[in-house]
Amino acid sequence: MRRSAKFFVLIAVLIGCGPASAADPVGVVTILEGDAFVIRGLSKFKLSEGVRVMADDLIETGKGTYGRVEFTDGAMSDLGSATRAQLNRPSLRRSDRPAFYLLTGWLKITAAGASSGKASVGSPLLDAAGLAGATVLWVEGGSGAVFAEDGPVRVTDRRTAAAVPIPLKSRDFVALRGSEAARVDTRPSHEFVASLPRPFEDSIPPLIDQFKNRTAPAKPLGVFTYAEVEPWLDAEPVIRRRFVHDWVVKADEGYFRERLDAGLAKHPEWERVLYPERFEPKPPVPPVAVPQSPASGGSIPRNPSVPSATPAAGTQGGPPLH
Repeated sequence: MRRSAKFFVLIAVLIGCGPASAADPVGVVTILEGDAFVIRGLSKFKLSEGVRVMADDLIETGKGTYGRVEFTDGAMSDLGSATRAQLNRPSLRRSDRPAFYLLTGWLKITAAGASSGKASVGSPLLDAAGLAGATVLWVEGGSGAVFAEDGPVRVTDRRTAAAVPIPLKSRDFVALRGSEAARVDTRPSHEFVASLPRPFEDSIPPLIDQFKNRTAPAKPLGVFTYAEVEPWLDAEPVIRRRFVHDWVVKADEGYFRERLDAGLAKHPEWERVLYPERFEPKPPVPPVAVPQSPASGGSIPRNPSVPSATPAAGTQGGPPLH
């Protein structure tokens, strides 16, 4: 029997795993040159300067866009063109991983105030922790790079199991390309510098105080499409698992369901939603009657309709005599 995805929402709420409830903002958009939106819950919102961001907002910037989000822990995140990230206070960690996650694109994190020395960023290829000062990260496909612009940072190469963190000091640079071993250089590569978003080269002071009494509403853009969240649905397990609870009702939408099913190998946790009958308890197997062995010293009763293989008393076995 196929159950509606709404059934699973109810179950999730009852067991305390429902969609995240509203909470206090974790930061504010202080600079936005271009277009950007966030996905929050089941909705999409257009960003502008002064919009408050919430924990776990999924932000995406357009091509050629530059934006900044400043957080309540003192950290600042500058985002470049075509960047996707999950927003959280950079000083927050979750399950021993950074709560701020760069899925793809350009990011400059400046750790100050309470976040200095505690800020961290996760990504599919690498984690950067212990940020103090400014650090630039880039992630795209199977490549990534970290530049410790101003202050130390520890980089963990997540391509390798149980990798030892690589310490970087100010001006150090490390790049990850395919299966090549990570190597620390004392300056960023020419490719990195040539691709660096131009606003990242400027030292822009914090602007959050200017927005204490200035709030802009996030403009609703309706619901998100499958294409807009597909990279998140196919992200690493620690990131994508929560979307089963947050977006479970989307499984009732025909096209969204079809796409989920087509890519099920990349997000197998959705199988329980799409095919709940596969996880229903199996009916008990009825016991099979086993013939009882004769009691010790007894004999098995003979069926009179079946000829006995033993000759009757007083007859001889063998062929008849002529």
